[in-house]
Amino acid sequence: MTTVELPLRDLVRIEDPQFYLDDPFPVFARMRAEAPVWYYEPLDTFVLTKHEDIRFVNRNPALFSNARGIFLNDIKYAQIAAQADGPTITDSFFPPGGEQIGTTDPPRHHELRRVASPAFSAKALQLMEGEIRGYCADLVDSIVPGAVTDWMELAGILPIRVGSLLIGLPDADRDQVRHWSDELEKLGGDLTLEELQSAAAEFATLRSYILENMEAKRAAPGYDLLSTLLEAELDDRKVSEANVVMFAMTMIAAGSDTTRALLAGLVWALAKHPDQLARVAADRSLVPGAVEEGLRWVTPARAFLRTATADTEIRGQVVREGQHVYNMYMAANRDEEIFPDPERFDVARPENDLHQAFGIGTHVCIGARLVRLEAGILLNALLDRFPRFELAAEPVPVHHMIRNSWHDMPVIFGS
Repeated sequence: MTTVELPLRDLVRIEDPQFYLDDPFPVFARMRAEAPVWYYEPLDTFVLTKHEDIRFVNRNPALFSNARGIFLNDIKYAQIAAQADGPTITDSFFPPGGEQIGTTDPPRHHELRRVASPAFSAKALQLMEGEIRGYCADLVDSIVPGAVTDWMELAGILPIRVGSLLIGLPDADRDQVRHWSDELEKLGGDLTLEELQSAAAEFATLRSYILENMEAKRAAPGYDLLSTLLEAELDDRKVSEANVVMFAMTMIAAGSDTTRALLAGLVWALAKHPDQLARVAADRSLVPGAVEEGLRWVTPARAFLRTATADTEIRGQVVREGQHVYNMYMAANRDEEIFPDPERFDVARPENDLHQAFGIGTHVCIGARLVRLEAGILLNALLDRFPRFELAAEPVPVHHMIRNSWHDMPVIFGS
């Protein structure tokens, strides 16, 4: 039986990574049409697939809290996540005493965001831009024309180098930073509780490494995140050491793999749509639109959780205090009411900047401007050298509930 014939209860499997690899978009289309606020009984969670509903949830943080967890694992492993004032799976990965910006609610979230924001300002990005262009040139120079290149491997280099630059970590340490980034990505994965707790043990060394670099920045401050935080004040005193470490770890966890997925997915989508690749190659003014359409098309972080703090209604469906909503961003990014003909990849789509790949509202990605900057620079650098490229084979996707990414991506770049 097809997805048209089977009942939705047999199709919606949000805890199964394979669900996301088996083309879930026809299922999401049915959910938007038949049950946009779908109750997933095993986790007492409502799955949202409409752009408008997810926007409502994210613009009302007083009603829908991040503090009780943002991953399905935060519900699944109730011995860690069930108590509202106890540690979530997310928080258990990080050192005690620090505050995780992704799992705090306003007004505290705004206070934490304020102290980090200067490192992501237009001025800070301008100071980084020259080095980012150099990193992109290095990456493109490493491609052998006409040979099969694992683009996934190359696409992983730039976010680590840019992330290290942003945080204030030595570029020479990028291989070790990439290892930690990969381990942190296990937060939302389909792992047992024991596997998740084992992964958390990795970060004692990461904490020590960040502390060492904090000392270096005290001696020689720059325009990076560590220097910014060491100079900032929170609660009328210097930002605590635990919070500086937490910020740095969060940036390593949040930015590297999602940006790698975007950079890989953008090349993948353009290779699969040669007419769109030719348009961008011929008209570079379309590069920003191509990046936005890539974000919509890929949606590197598929979904995040919120918890209702009071009884409320979404489309007439009552969500009780303590129940959860699951913001399925990848479904919202194919919502027909927002994106006409949503299955079409179109670099000139007028509404492509309405995607929710960075989230929306209070918790919108703090690094969104940086991601757009590096993606645009890299795409231009690629097209300068290789206006044509094609897949040498179908890439192997990552088996994961949250991450939309690939293990490898064989691409042939040509002039």
